[in-house]
Amino acid sequence: MNDNIDCSLAEGFSLREKIYAQFSFFAMSIIGTVGIMIVDWPWILPYILINWYGIPGIVMRHLSCPRCPHLYKYGDCLQFPPKGTRWIVKKQKTTPFSALEKFLFYLIFILIPAYPIYWLLSNKILLIAFLITAGMWYLGQFLYFCKRCRVSGCPFNRVTLTTQ
Repeated sequence: MNDNIDCSLAEGFSLREKIYAQFSFFAMSIIGTVGIMIVDWPWILPYILINWYGIPGIVMRHLSCPRCPHLYKYGDCLQFPPKGTRWIVKKQKTTPFSALEKFLFYLIFILIPAYPIYWLLSNKILLIAFLITAGMWYLGQFLYFCKRCRVSGCPFNRVTLTTQ
């Protein structure tokens, strides 16, 4: 699978990487959802739309995952199992992100950690747990996965190519 020596993820994702990414994201999402439900449950509906539909229905189906060569070229995916992602992602895209796609991408990834904070302020334990898991996920993405990303058009891609 190694056709790009600059990409340390060219061989795919390890089970540890998949567990880290999934655990931190789902823990953050569940804690945020529970925190909102405890304080003022009607406000959970926008968060469900942003998080529980925004990631699989928009980011995975239309933005990042259709452009990722891991899924189509190598049969691997940071989400596990990869077959689940293939079920969500209907067709591969090779075009760069449009301005609207970039806007949606940033909006979803800003609102997921920002939206529940107001409701979590009344429960310090949930707030701390949420901030820890959100920090785990976002730092994991920006400091590890985004530096090795194979989706060249992704707004968070941090790959620096070296010339030989």
